[in-house]
Amino acid sequence: MKHIKYILALFIVSLLLANPCISENTAPLPYIIRQQNTDFLTFEELQSLSINPNSDENITVKYNNFLRTPIIDNTAYYNGIKPMKPVNINLNTPIIRLASWNIEKSIFLDDAIIAFTSEDKFKKLINTKKVYPYSIDYQTIIRQRERLRTADIIVLQEMEVGVKRSGYIDASRELAKALNMNYVFAPQYLEVDPVLLGLEKIFFYEGDIDKEATSYFNVDPEKYKGVFGSAVLSRYPIKYVEVFPLTNQAYDWYNNEKKKTSFLEVSRRIGSKMVFKNEMTREVKVGGRHFFRVDLHVPGIPDETLTIINVHLEIKCLPKERERQISEILTYIKNIENPVILVGDFNSATTDLSPTSLKRTVKRTLTNPTTWFSAAVSYLSPNGLIINSLRGVSNVTKNYDNPLASHIPILAPNALKELFTIIYDFRFSDGGKFDFRGDANRSMFGKEGTLSNSNQRDFKGFKTTFNLKRPLGPVIGKYRLDWIFVKSYLTDSSQTQYRYRLAPHFGETLEELNTNLYKPISDHHPNVVDLPLNEPSISSLN
Repeated sequence: MKHIKYILALFIVSLLLANPCISENTAPLPYIIRQQNTDFLTFEELQSLSINPNSDENITVKYNNFLRTPIIDNTAYYNGIKPMKPVNINLNTPIIRLASWNIEKSIFLDDAIIAFTSEDKFKKLINTKKVYPYSIDYQTIIRQRERLRTADIIVLQEMEVGVKRSGYIDASRELAKALNMNYVFAPQYLEVDPVLLGLEKIFFYEGDIDKEATSYFNVDPEKYKGVFGSAVLSRYPIKYVEVFPLTNQAYDWYNNEKKKTSFLEVSRRIGSKMVFKNEMTREVKVGGRHFFRVDLHVPGIPDETLTIINVHLEIKCLPKERERQISEILTYIKNIENPVILVGDFNSATTDLSPTSLKRTVKRTLTNPTTWFSAAVSYLSPNGLIINSLRGVSNVTKNYDNPLASHIPILAPNALKELFTIIYDFRFSDGGKFDFRGDANRSMFGKEGTLSNSNQRDFKGFKTTFNLKRPLGPVIGKYRLDWIFVKSYLTDSSQTQYRYRLAPHFGETLEELNTNLYKPISDHHPNVVDLPLNEPSISSLN
């Protein structure tokens, strides 16, 4: 009997040594809620909002509460799921790996799930006519897919619930369930186009007959929720969430989208579809761009808390309006003392995609100082046309894929620079700031330069994160809209040097993974960054 007890004791000890997590206290933390749901609007209530957002006080109250109530689900945490904490061989320490992806209205969510969950199925999505198996490019795609798969935090935009175009899915819930992750979803808009809700009829021309487009636009009232928003998925438990519409709403998606479309706008939409295969349609919505904060419980870091600020700034406006939005967001996070990642779709483009008109075009042209400077050069110099052409080409080259390029008012403007200056100049109340460093040995492929540790640089400027359906060559129709900014801390021994622990490393844009498929998963490419949990020891270039 003694021998049996001794053998049994050895067996238990060996189990504990082989599985040290068994000996840990795995009881769930009491402040981590299991689930929080929300009260979706009914189809009839959505129809009422479509007719007049302010006609029914009870519906207005419910709608406003809905926009401030996130869905939270920590089921994975309560089921014992732990973070992967992958090890980046260049850092020699476990890391927090974060991915960010605007997933284009959740239309191809099934393929996104495959990208995250199955290498074998994902290989079948790769267009082997473009990329040959076993080639260097093919291996790059597989490597990028592995980085995406091992992200413990996934920040997402354009996630839908109950919209016909994405099959009425609850995109965040389905992806979180497939990946066995905790998640939080924050609504941003409700799709209330009267055509979608059966309140208006439209017609299209086919052959010799005008046919009512009922097959596409008729929706299922039982399934339709019409929700468009953002999400954070995490293997770390979610302990606090805050969401509310921004005060600075740069575009009114309800009233402006309902206005009669001008001839110039119709022409722009036709041209966009013919040249770039990019569909521009009316999108009547209520709601607005929001502030979306998610606090994750991450043991071993300051306050055991990592704060994610999921950003999706307005696209239908000029850059100045986005500057107001980011300034507002920064005021809300100033007093956060724990680590912070500001990440998402900043829509950092110079173009304004809101419906245009001849009147607006003329007004903006005449009030632009550069217009008058160019006119003066043309008038005063016999070579004015050549000078203006060279100056224009030079400025486009300077600014291409580089919003950090110098801004010289009138002569060589860069309308995007101020947004990044605001973020660069921002200081947290504890002295922390966003990390703009770019070290050769901490950036992808040794490409150093401002922000390259967190956002991958290219041969010129930064690697683009967005493609129109059919871009023209390497330049037209490609933009960098998505960014990652990580709060950095001063070292204990010096008030001039910043730590590399929890700082961004090897930020990468997974363009190859997305664009070399038979059918791209999104018009945006995922971005990934690594944050070492300990002060890293750089061993070699990646």
